[in-house]
Amino acid sequence: MKLAVRNTPRVQGVVGHADIILAQDLHPRVRAIVAHWAAMGQQDRLPGRQHLDPRTIPRLLPNVWLVDIEHAAGLRFRYRLAGTRITRAFSEDPTGRYLDEVHQDFESNSVAGYLQQVVDTGQASWRSGKPAFWELHDFTHIERVYLPLAADGRTVDMILAFSIFLDRFGVEF
Repeated sequence: MKLAVRNTPRVQGVVGHADIILAQDLHPRVRAIVAHWAAMGQQDRLPGRQHLDPRTIPRLLPNVWLVDIEHAAGLRFRYRLAGTRITRAFSEDPTGRYLDEVHQDFESNSVAGYLQQVVDTGQASWRSGKPAFWELHDFTHIERVYLPLAADGRTVDMILAFSIFLDRFGVEF
């Protein structure tokens, strides 16, 4: 089923190109992944998974999750991989599973709208605020970015996602 983009309130959020997101007050590791993604691309084309070399970002990998985009029968999202901090947040590894299977009410969650917006626009999405996707009892703040990837440089077929979880004292998960 193709998801519809919803106008959902953002705590703090920006959609746009890397320079727009980099102008925000970002966690240093979020800044690093956005800068790395921006450096992977070409002038008028999106970077693809083929441009992402995990060996160049070892410190960032625990917070990375990749989402495959399936366009065939409507838009559907599947976890391609999840870093160790992401799997600890879930208490299980969601790799290979569809987001609508892992997360109850996914289609009505604001995360579905953000992901679809990245696919539809080919622009990155950054958000900082209360977690909307994970039931994290000890972690009251999340900073995340969704970065589009396109094997052909134009059609978003994967999202490079990066999430930082912070407790009420600002200590990272």
